[in-house]
Amino acid sequence: MTGGTSNVQGSIAEHFSLVSGGPFFKALRRMGLFEPRPNIKRVIAWWLLTWLPILAFSIGEGTAWGNKVKIPLLYDFSIYGRFFVALPLLIAAEVVIDPFLRRVVSLFNSSGLIREEDLPAYHAVLLRIVRLRDSAVMELLLALVACVPFFLLFADYQWVSSQVSTWHGTTSAGLSPAGWWFVFVGSPVLRFLTLRWLWRYALWIYLLRRVSGLNLNLLPTHPDRLGGLGSVLFAQQQFGILATAVGSVLAGQFGNEIAHFGETLSAMRAPTAAFIVISVVLVLLPLTVFSLKLFEARRDGLVRYSLVGRGVTAAFDLKWARPGGSPPGSMIGTDDPSSLIDYASSFDVIRDTQVILMSKRAVIYIASLAAAPFALVWLFATPLERAIAEILKRLL
Repeated sequence: MTGGTSNVQGSIAEHFSLVSGGPFFKALRRMGLFEPRPNIKRVIAWWLLTWLPILAFSIGEGTAWGNKVKIPLLYDFSIYGRFFVALPLLIAAEVVIDPFLRRVVSLFNSSGLIREEDLPAYHAVLLRIVRLRDSAVMELLLALVACVPFFLLFADYQWVSSQVSTWHGTTSAGLSPAGWWFVFVGSPVLRFLTLRWLWRYALWIYLLRRVSGLNLNLLPTHPDRLGGLGSVLFAQQQFGILATAVGSVLAGQFGNEIAHFGETLSAMRAPTAAFIVISVVLVLLPLTVFSLKLFEARRDGLVRYSLVGRGVTAAFDLKWARPGGSPPGSMIGTDDPSSLIDYASSFDVIRDTQVILMSKRAVIYIASLAAAPFALVWLFATPLERAIAEILKRLL
């Protein structure tokens, strides 16, 4: 590999981004709607396209508030979950997740985790991911899938309640103008942003799988007790924000069930718990591709340090503990005890090295993000004094 080629590929690793690419990204950048920080302009732009027309149509029909329909627009909690929580989170996720992924990609490239002879293969994988990220065909496919009005495939009026009249229509009159805008504009936008993130996540999993197949230089004595892959776990758990976004949509629907259809909080516990568990599994499961490498690093470390440890401890025992050895008083000021303690500590680190790339803190972090929208529903549906009592009971 020539020096020029090496520099180009190294530059790809140093400037890698999972979100800055593709026709959609380029269009946003031309319109000034993409910046490497939380961009309120893009959120407002999407609201103008999705939420504002729905609001205008509903006001014109008299279904934004009042008693004309059972569920007016401003009392529809699922709309808030979709457009005021999930939509901003899907946009904010880009500036939350991407910097962590970029640091991991750079870490693989320059820290020695990937051996020098494997760097060309690593750079080739990055090039392939960049091409897939920038694929116009894939983004067109995602857009087409997002724009399919699923209610035409599964039910005559998926978005119209069969129990009560709502702002988006009735079973007798069909969809209202606001309902049609929701079906053909608002929902497709949200689905496209969600599908685009699923595609990016698939690319990231592909990268992790290919990296795990290389001859990694894992350090069993690394203090993170993950062979030096702790940064990968820390970056991976940032995908939990996507669970918050998806959970907001579900939580909004649960809010409607409780507020308008008489459901109880207890009926929501099982699906809520299932969603939280599934979210944790989907975020952390891809990291199991490193389990075999971690197992091998731990096993080899224990073997190597056990062999050397016998020599170290035998020499210490012969010098200080055997009859005729050095007087105990002369041990003060020598390096032998501290060296033995340091070696024993290193052995303890190897023994405690995990073969599954996860931690209790990561599980709690992701679970908390997934549970956050449902906690808001619980607060909404629980009387204030009871909510305070429940919180104090768990804290105390």
